[in-house]
Amino acid sequence: MKISKIFVCLFIVILMAFPALASDVTINRWVLDVTMNEDGVVNELMQIEMGNAGSLPIDGFSFVVPASQVTVLYDFDHTFSSKGQVVEQTKVQNGTKLTVKFNSSLESGDSWGGRIGFKAENFTKRSGDNYTIEIPLNIPQAVTSGKSEDMKISPDVDLRCQVFLPKGIEIISATPEPFRILFQNSIMVPTWTSTNIHFTDTINIEGSFSDILDKIADVDKRSKALSERIKDASTNGTDVGEAQTHLKNAENLSTNGVNSALSFFRNKDSKAALELVGRAEDELNMTENSLPSSGETRTKPTEMVVTTPKKSPGVETACLISIIICSFMVLRTRRRH
Repeated sequence: MKISKIFVCLFIVILMAFPALASDVTINRWVLDVTMNEDGVVNELMQIEMGNAGSLPIDGFSFVVPASQVTVLYDFDHTFSSKGQVVEQTKVQNGTKLTVKFNSSLESGDSWGGRIGFKAENFTKRSGDNYTIEIPLNIPQAVTSGKSEDMKISPDVDLRCQVFLPKGIEIISATPEPFRILFQNSIMVPTWTSTNIHFTDTINIEGSFSDILDKIADVDKRSKALSERIKDASTNGTDVGEAQTHLKNAENLSTNGVNSALSFFRNKDSKAALELVGRAEDELNMTENSLPSSGETRTKPTEMVVTTPKKSPGVETACLISIIICSFMVLRTRRRH
């Protein structure tokens, strides 16, 4: 009996020192938007959701950013939650540990959702025109009563990551294989979803500057600028039909469709890609030439409208009054006789 009591006491002490936590706090959403800048600084925005299914209140959570210096961005677009939060930093061996502390604890049955934005230095490694980045998908830890333990991962967790590379940087290698590689805002954007990444994975990207991709990006940015000019000119009554035709030709040649410069570039056909970029630039020149220059106005031709003149209602009214007066005079004359 004494031995069993001792074991019971030890078990109670263990529970008090290490409360059950991992099975009680579940991460439901972990979405990363990572922007690599030319100077190696990374801008990251994290969107997070978690739920507390246990009996212990949760004071916050923590995760590690593999960067030597982190600056948290406290504004509505970056770091925000309805509960409010404070992010503390601690230097660790593999980077900087960020601990998010709630203003009020997450009670049993409650859920939390918010976003955290920051700048991180020495996250991206650059050597000349070559860039590499490693993004570890470590399991975040829940914090309660000063103790931390890994969260439980929801079976249908929304785990996603997209990485915006610097302008003109093509992807040399990317592991795990991206769900898709987009060309967005004139830059390459590899994207991963929960179908091809999991917690404990590490995303690795190697990129290098490409003169051809840089030219395609320049054409794309110029196309977007001319598109805005066409909209403004059309609003002011300018005939923009010719400009729209040339702009559409340029977009088809540069980025739209399977026969575009971007498509040939992806397929490693540099010669065809360069030729299409040159043709797209010619179309953009014609687009610009067909638009009015600063201070010049070109109005749309107006159609001549032929109208049939109508009788004046005033003449008809005067005739009616004259008939009434004549009828009255005739009746009056007959009564006298």
